[in-house]
Amino acid sequence: MALLRPLFFSLLACLSTGLLVAAEQTVELRDGASIKLLVFQPSVSASPPPLAILIAGGSNNQFMAKAQFWLGKQFVERGWAIAVPISPDGRQFSREQSSVIPEIVEILHASHALQDSKPLLVGISSGGSEAMAIAALNPKKYKGVVATPGRLKTDTTVNALEGLPVYIRVGERDDFRWNRMLEPMVERLRVAGAEVDSAIVKDAHHVFRIDWDSLEAWLDKLK
Repeated sequence: MALLRPLFFSLLACLSTGLLVAAEQTVELRDGASIKLLVFQPSVSASPPPLAILIAGGSNNQFMAKAQFWLGKQFVERGWAIAVPISPDGRQFSREQSSVIPEIVEILHASHALQDSKPLLVGISSGGSEAMAIAALNPKKYKGVVATPGRLKTDTTVNALEGLPVYIRVGERDDFRWNRMLEPMVERLRVAGAEVDSAIVKDAHHVFRIDWDSLEAWLDKLK
């Protein structure tokens, strides 16, 4: 993660100079826990936007959420509402009860005008890994997963993904060699029932620009 910190600082600076502003919202879960959310919605929308949950990498704190939000900003520009849950103490959401993210989604639908559809899970780096792990807990609850990049940890259970669409991209020159893990990971996902669209991004390192022509074509298939 130390290799990525200078890039995260530059991305955070780019975000802070833009016009995109987050609405902070604190939600109370049924078990009494409080989760802070950063919620971004398109400034102009003829109809309620679809919802994507952006999972921040690292410790899931507010700094990491803002540093990685450049991908979320691109989703918002294309008509998506984005919610970023902030972990209160750095715990991974996939380590909590499997109902945490679905409960957050339920609260968001009750408090915002959103498209009546399943949410998309999106993540970069360890956030992409976490997005896949969260989806594996409740695959029927999600429209799909975008992990750019992401990897399946050895302790992630992926028994029955039941046709879950998963979009994975990993850099050819990934700093952590996740490119070497891609083929066995994809095979593991497919054996579990996921519908996987995967590719190596030529000459890319761990964090890279998204090919939106490719991603939008994949998103169109989910509608």
